[in-house]
Amino acid sequence: MSRRRIHRLTAVTASMAVVAGLSSPPAGAAAANVTVDFATVERPVSPHAFGLDITGYGYGHYITNDPREQAMVQGRFGMMRMGLQYATPGDPTSAIVANGAGADTTVTGDQWVSAIKARGAEPMVIVPESAVDAANIVRHFNTGSTQNRVARWIIGNEPADFAAYSVKFNAAYDAMKAVDPTIKIGGPAAASPNMDSIRTFLKTSGSRTDFVDFHKYGEGREVGKPGGKLVCDSQLLAETTQWGSDVNQVRSIIKEEVPARADKIDVQVGEINSSWSVDNDPPELAHCGNIGTEPFQYRNAAIWWSASVWGHLLKAGAQGFLYGDKNGALGLLYDQPNDERPLYARNGAGLNERMPIYQGVGFFTGQQDTALARFGSSLVRAQTTLPDVEVYASANPKVVVLVNKGSTPAAAVVGVGTGVTKAAAIQKSGNTASYELPASLGTLPVSQGTVTVTLPGPSVTQLAIS
Repeated sequence: MSRRRIHRLTAVTASMAVVAGLSSPPAGAAAANVTVDFATVERPVSPHAFGLDITGYGYGHYITNDPREQAMVQGRFGMMRMGLQYATPGDPTSAIVANGAGADTTVTGDQWVSAIKARGAEPMVIVPESAVDAANIVRHFNTGSTQNRVARWIIGNEPADFAAYSVKFNAAYDAMKAVDPTIKIGGPAAASPNMDSIRTFLKTSGSRTDFVDFHKYGEGREVGKPGGKLVCDSQLLAETTQWGSDVNQVRSIIKEEVPARADKIDVQVGEINSSWSVDNDPPELAHCGNIGTEPFQYRNAAIWWSASVWGHLLKAGAQGFLYGDKNGALGLLYDQPNDERPLYARNGAGLNERMPIYQGVGFFTGQQDTALARFGSSLVRAQTTLPDVEVYASANPKVVVLVNKGSTPAAAVVGVGTGVTKAAAIQKSGNTASYELPASLGTLPVSQGTVTVTLPGPSVTQLAIS
């Protein structure tokens, strides 16, 4: 979506087993219908796999000054991405500030970058397409008298004309590299995974770009205007696989267009959320049987959605950025007290409380005020035959995340192998308010190498194996 504040619109699995190095379950143990092989690594998990967009929208409560927001994101996200520009474009003596329309410009670029670093994340900065301004911003942070180094950059945001953008990208890229040749620079920050547009960019800029960035939302529409996309929760949940398949398709285009550099060009999804708009109780969805009528972003369904999306990104080996830390429905955290929000969002959650998307991603990153473990440094082989259930597992440490996107509960039998003594379980089901803490199920007993846990339908469950 465009980097602007979202408008306040009033309409707008059966059973499972984890097997570690076993071809069959121990005598007397239930058969496995989910298997995890902790010894077979599918790919490393980048420390930047989980990213967050910082918006500059927060009604005065930001990562720069709000202790609660700082605590909620501390150490959770490996990279934080933010657009910056000169307060007066073309004037390098003017302040560097947030570039979102309506964003707070009283906070300086250095304050934003320093706050990102203080939260344990690496900063990524979006700069304007102007080669002069882009180079001067790099100079300010990386080679100036008071350095506040940024290693990763994006040129521009959601261009309309990719042919014209690519020419500007090349000029800005060259100017920025002339200032600091060690930095990584990417584009085109496409508003959607339009493969023709991404191919156009690579034809002109594939010899330069260090990574390809595109944005992807599950749905969205301009209220009162034709077009757009608005679908049932069941379809949104079924389509989470697209985040991985789109990444893989972009990789295929990179190999076709710039084969000599294909192994040097990363892929990232620079903005992710379930919807870029707000639709409260739309009549078009009355037939869906959704649980709740408020916009999707405020409901429990967004928890299962976001956990599944990040699982598919992990499988694809790409990093993703949640949009954003605060921006009404498109926030990680609530940006206003309960009684100051639109009526559809007055659900009892307070300022800085967790939005559903925080909960879903939090089963991989950990969450403030919980014992959820951070997903490990290696994605390992995991599969299931259970309908509506997805499983993602890591080594270093051994963590299993189970996403039940269906309405039917599942009795999970987890084979944990020899030498395992305990499994700490934490779960979020649809039986509680979306902002309430996940429930600890305690340390589950191990019997004949297996652990049994019920997966409500729907739910997300984490098992920390030790």
